[in-house]
Amino acid sequence: MKKTLIAVIIVIAGAITANGIFVTWPALRAKAADSRNENVSLYAHYGWGVNPTTLVLDLWDISPTASMADVDRVLLDTAEAFKNRSFSKVDLAFRGRPRFRFEGSYFRQLGEERDWQNPVFTIRTMAENTKDPEGRPSFETWTGGWLGVINRQMEDHHEMHRQWYINDLSRAY
Repeated sequence: MKKTLIAVIIVIAGAITANGIFVTWPALRAKAADSRNENVSLYAHYGWGVNPTTLVLDLWDISPTASMADVDRVLLDTAEAFKNRSFSKVDLAFRGRPRFRFEGSYFRQLGEERDWQNPVFTIRTMAENTKDPEGRPSFETWTGGWLGVINRQMEDHHEMHRQWYINDLSRAY
């Protein structure tokens, strides 16, 4: 019994250590590189703490002065920190509850393009690359005239933020 308990403790400690070294620390380091990110508390960990094919980006707290752009910047900075890593999926959670999912390849693309891609393009096309926690598309891919498409993409981006965390925060106040 004692050996089993010790083995369980070692496994749990190993999972916590692996998360800290390989996921949480790089994400926190990327966030700390820009002082504007201090208003957003986003923590990264493996799926269920042990699944290295799933990255969970868990938003826990946001300052009342923070904007959606601040959350987007933290998300993109985190993607850049993991641009050389491959995940099958990346879950966007709020206080432990999964809300959305990116394909791992899209998240990696966000990180690879962080240095040179126009952030407005990235932000306006982000929602159409977002899936619900079961993997179904969350938003439309729009076609038509550029002004109409951009308008709908930005509406979807705002709705993505509302569903991810804003609705819950507004109920808390």
